[in-house]
Amino acid sequence: MRPRSYVVLTMLLAALVLSAGCLGGTSGETVALPDKTVTVTKTVTDTITTTEYFENSSRVQSLEANLSACTGRLKTLEKALNSTKENLNELRTKYEECLKKSGSKNSQEGTEYGLNVLEDREYYLNLIRAIDGARSEIYVMMFLMKYDPNDSYDPANDLIRALVKAKKRGVGVHVLLEDGIDENRKAYNYLKQSGVDVAFDSPATTLHAKVVVIDGKTVFIGSHNWSEGALDWNHEVSVRIDSEEFAREMVEYFLGVRG
Repeated sequence: MRPRSYVVLTMLLAALVLSAGCLGGTSGETVALPDKTVTVTKTVTDTITTTEYFENSSRVQSLEANLSACTGRLKTLEKALNSTKENLNELRTKYEECLKKSGSKNSQEGTEYGLNVLEDREYYLNLIRAIDGARSEIYVMMFLMKYDPNDSYDPANDLIRALVKAKKRGVGVHVLLEDGIDENRKAYNYLKQSGVDVAFDSPATTLHAKVVVIDGKTVFIGSHNWSEGALDWNHEVSVRIDSEEFAREMVEYFLGVRG
């Protein structure tokens, strides 16, 4: 019969063997640990993707809000533009009605007047007829009067020579030119040599007026200078006003500027 201590030792060894086997089995099934790691990595990736989605969505909403605001402003501007067009059409209508009444009496002053709008070349055609028909006096205030005797086709030359012809038939011709433009010198010299009363304004001021007064009753005033460009191909507009009172005012203005 074996000693008791031997039996106890044998039981302890058996328990250790069984314990080792259990540990070994458990160790062989630890493949679940990598799965947990993968699960953690996947969770991080999903979190980043979700964050980017929310950020992009926020940007889209901001852009949509800006687009909506711009569209609203555009509609406001279009409304203002349409309103301006309506006002312009209303003013144009009133202006046309005023032109139709241009031959009537001025109710405030009790004087007869006539008004004609002269666009582009119409100014030259009307003015040269008026100068050729002048009988007493002509007053001219001109910012630019360009005389080019070597140009066979120049409406400015025609007007300047028409002044000389008027002078020769006994009409008093008075011309005032801007002093600061060198191109006015040739016209000044030609008129002076032809006996026309011509002068420059003060060097301290600028004469920018374009005014012609004929026989104390007809005034041409507007944007036309006496140059080939202004009289032949530029877009210019002036008016002819038949009014003795207005003609007197313009002659007084001429004399005041001339000094």
